[in-house]
Amino acid sequence: MVRNDVTALVIGSKGMIGQALVATGLAGCSHAALRDGMDIPSSLRTLVHAGRDPRLGTSDYDIDNDIENVAARIAVERDLHYIMLSSRKVYGDARSPITEETPLRPTDLYGRQKLAMEERLRERLGSRLTILRISNVFSLEPGRRSFFGMMLDRLAGEGEIRFDMSPLTARDFIPLELAADIIAAIAVAPPGGVVNIGSGVPLPTGDLARAVIDGFGSGRLVSTDLTIRDAFVLDVASMYALTGLRVTRQQILNHARRIGERLRADRLPAD
Repeated sequence: MVRNDVTALVIGSKGMIGQALVATGLAGCSHAALRDGMDIPSSLRTLVHAGRDPRLGTSDYDIDNDIENVAARIAVERDLHYIMLSSRKVYGDARSPITEETPLRPTDLYGRQKLAMEERLRERLGSRLTILRISNVFSLEPGRRSFFGMMLDRLAGEGEIRFDMSPLTARDFIPLELAADIIAAIAVAPPGGVVNIGSGVPLPTGDLARAVIDGFGSGRLVSTDLTIRDAFVLDVASMYALTGLRVTRQQILNHARRIGERLRADRLPAD
């Protein structure tokens, strides 16, 4: 049940980003509640879609069956603003720093599918749509097929983190909790258009891995290929202007170290 005074609602509140947004104080609802025709409070002004179709990035994905269509239809019917969580993948292998005006040339299926949904929502919602193109969000996520999740799985299971690229490859990483704070701040007064969400810090992936290993207390980093691969950093000037929130290199490393500590604690036998 959603409170009658809610102005912004997170759809897909059981996912990783959805849970983090609810933890900031935003109200949330599940995809099941959305499908079941939940009551929309008259106070509502903004929908934030934080869910993700599990088939995204695969040939099984069908844009017509994505639950995001249902959320968008509600936004159109109720004249609500809609926030889509998109991905930096829509830019493809663009030269960094990547601005919101950088040409869109996705190079993988996930990026192409996200871009197709962006275009569909833009046609339906026009100026009532804010698209957030998000960099590499990370958290304690063992078992997820993400870059960070696979790092944690290998460290916990084999005592090492293995790269098929140079550890000097620099990417834009942002801790989940900080990303949620930024998205929640934008949800208060969504600007419309496109906003990059990231740290804006070109952090070497090896530095991130070593921070996790330090927190874990053991392990090693192995690189089987020293090629710089998929390096990128977002220009987050618009994000900072909207929210006043900035993410530093030290914050990223501190979060990575704490995640390593939590990973080790989760593996220790209970007393």
